[in-house]
Amino acid sequence: MSEIIVKKAEYSDVPQIAEIEMNCISQPWSEAAFAAALEDEKAVTLAAFCGGILCGFITGVYLLDVADIYSCAVSAEYRKKGVGKRLLEEFFSELPDGVNSVGLEVRESNIPAIKLYEKTGFERVGLRKDFYREPRENAVLMTKILNKRLP
Repeated sequence: MSEIIVKKAEYSDVPQIAEIEMNCISQPWSEAAFAAALEDEKAVTLAAFCGGILCGFITGVYLLDVADIYSCAVSAEYRKKGVGKRLLEEFFSELPDGVNSVGLEVRESNIPAIKLYEKTGFERVGLRKDFYREPRENAVLMTKILNKRLP
């Protein structure tokens, strides 16, 4: 596989990001929601490119010392090739100093994603009953403590 390049997402990336989300997530964000995230100064949205093709993305926000990942997805044909890991690593590095933890929710049945998150330092910290719909399912709450300096 060619080199994975991760960069800040741009407005021109939004249609492809929304398409990946629609193919991977049962309740996807709209293009408008992704565009709005690009305008939010406390949001981080990154796009991964493999051989020039947008193959994955991550988006989340930070406030004070905490960040939350809202969505992270990789096109099916690019999974298990390091794209998700690179997106997470780049997301962590984009957060400002002082952000010392990152949280997320993931479907209880999404074992590959849970394994990836654990591999990158997340720990299971709870369960949110019936969090997801279509289909109804519990969410595993996960948190990663960062080693960022305080300002």
